[in-house]
Amino acid sequence: MIAVLKGKVVQKSGNVVLLETGCGIVFEVICDLPTSDELETGREASLHVVMSISQEGVSLYGFSNEQKKALFLSLLKVTGLGPRTALKIVSNEEVENVVAMIATQDVEGLSKIPGVGKKLAERIVTELKNQFEGVRVKNLSTYHEAVEALISLGYPEKEARKAVKEVAKPGLSTSEIIRQALRVLSKR
Repeated sequence: MIAVLKGKVVQKSGNVVLLETGCGIVFEVICDLPTSDELETGREASLHVVMSISQEGVSLYGFSNEQKKALFLSLLKVTGLGPRTALKIVSNEEVENVVAMIATQDVEGLSKIPGVGKKLAERIVTELKNQFEGVRVKNLSTYHEAVEALISLGYPEKEARKAVKEVAKPGLSTSEIIRQALRVLSKR
């Protein structure tokens, strides 16, 4: 089993990365979006990978850190949740937020992640809540409130989530997160 791939990024196309290892083999790796955004063509990279074998063939999924990989593997244990949906979840939400939503059984929060409906969110919580039981979680109410406020102001959900993730820090009030997120959004 392949655990980590190290090599030079030869090409990037969306979230698909071609990584040439030291022995000259080029691997096609499907990455989560934040990882793909971090990688630069011509630069060295190290990806934590998961090999998936299905009827369509063999695929490699790559992540910038072990936490993303671990969450991806946990999500694959959920009945009916495949690698593409698991990758969408990892791409669109911070690992600690997903873990917090599962641990606190926040079906509503999970169902707002692109690619996750209410039924799938319920299944994720039901099947994984024991795995994340006892995990220290942060309060996500200010995070959700800030995202909802930005969406109500007309910002696309993806942009709103990204801006809030960028500025949210423990101890900040919802209004302060919204103010800072608006500054970030105005610069884009």
